[in-house]
Amino acid sequence: MGYVLPVDNYQYQQYQNRVTQPERDPYPIEQLYPIQLDMSYQEELEKQQMEHTELSKQVQQNTAPILSPPRMSVEANMIYAELTGVGQYINELI
Repeated sequence: MGYVLPVDNYQYQQYQNRVTQPERDPYPIEQLYPIQLDMSYQEELEKQQMEHTELSKQVQQNTAPILSPPRMSVEANMIYAELTGVGQYINELI
């Protein structure tokens, strides 16, 4: 007679967990919503369009021209290189 080690059989446990899960409905149906009477869809559509036009006007007014980054003069670059030690030998922007 030999001693049987208390080793868990993880493969069987994983199989058992897969098999014993509750079944899901493959085609779930959402609940029904009541009809809302006297709803004016045209007014809602006009309100959304008005909000959209107002937003587009605000965006157009808030746009600014894209400016290129300011370039430092040669003297400013030399002073900056002396103070920081960066750009003394290589001073090129990509």
